[in-house]
Amino acid sequence: MANPSPILRQLGCFRSLMKPQSLQHAQISRRSITTAYTPKSQPLDFPSKMPKTFLSQIPTHLQPHSRKKLKVYPPPASATSTCKDAVGAVNQSQLETLDPTGERKALFDYRRNPRSVKVGDIVRVTFKNGDPFAGVCLSIRLRGHDTSFLLRNQLSRVGVEMWVKALSPNLESVEIVQRTAHRKRRARLYYMRQPRHDMGTVENIVTNYLRQKQGLRGIKGRGGRGQKR
Repeated sequence: MANPSPILRQLGCFRSLMKPQSLQHAQISRRSITTAYTPKSQPLDFPSKMPKTFLSQIPTHLQPHSRKKLKVYPPPASATSTCKDAVGAVNQSQLETLDPTGERKALFDYRRNPRSVKVGDIVRVTFKNGDPFAGVCLSIRLRGHDTSFLLRNQLSRVGVEMWVKALSPNLESVEIVQRTAHRKRRARLYYMRQPRHDMGTVENIVTNYLRQKQGLRGIKGRGGRGQKR
């Protein structure tokens, strides 16, 4: 049996021809009306001579000469004209407040001060609440008033690290317990976190340092008493 689909397709192509001509003209005219361009109506000029009675009936925003001229003020002075480097000025004021003598800043300025703290040194810090912490200095960040350094130590065979703010008001003292034997070739000693490079605990070194410090204080005290006598 032959498939009637091709016959139906051919008949479907003549649907447009079978439509009456009146409908086609109506569609064309309707399309032309909807797409016709209508120019925008321009507002009419307001009559110059109009009684005040009529003006009172017109809304205020539509009345002629109803808009008041706003007073335009000049812009304020730019901050760049008075202070070109605002961030630098804030940093300088913070440094003067937190470190008025400049000793703490020079202690960590390893680029200019040869006697400053360097990576690899054993440093002991004491806070104002009396809690000390000692460890190997792994990194130093020079950020002006936000300068900080990283200390690493072992407590109960567990590695502990602490970032300390050099200019923090809670920091009472910073002491260099032991200098590194050789100058480190890296600025950050993060490889010391590995077991084969880990220095371990520094409690014994800190204890010997405190004993020597107390011994020097005792010698100075005895010498002072002898001189007084």
